[in-house]
Amino acid sequence: MKFLVINGPNLNLTQFTEPGMEGQIDFNTLLDYIEAGCAQMDVQVDFFQSNHEGDLIDEIQSAAGRADGIILNPGGYAYYSVAILEALQVCGVPAVEVMLADPSGKEPFRSVDVVSFGCQGRFAGEGVSGYLHACAYLVQLLRLDGSAQTHLVQ
Repeated sequence: MKFLVINGPNLNLTQFTEPGMEGQIDFNTLLDYIEAGCAQMDVQVDFFQSNHEGDLIDEIQSAAGRADGIILNPGGYAYYSVAILEALQVCGVPAVEVMLADPSGKEPFRSVDVVSFGCQGRFAGEGVSGYLHACAYLVQLLRLDGSAQTHLVQ
């Protein structure tokens, strides 16, 4: 099984914390963490990061035929990008969204996650471990029915 992990704007500059790990980890260490966790699930991963909405859409559109699933952290685009939502709806590859922090309690405009409507699941507020939970969920989803039907998890 092969997944495409797509990260949106500003994630390449973010410092992450993870329970059980001292200090903060950088973006490249996050990618190593995801790759190691996915390897334990027998999943190969390709990574993509961009600060540009169109680049993210191009990557989603190109996933068909080269990835079995998408794990997407759209960053701030989650709250308004109908274009990313539509790319997910038409690409034919099931996707699971990851949001590092829980957006509830933040600015009111973050109350609706537009991109989540194109995803089969959503993991928010779990920090970096949300990526591995999303991977495990996607593996289970693909093994159960192999479909790209929406099974939205909140």
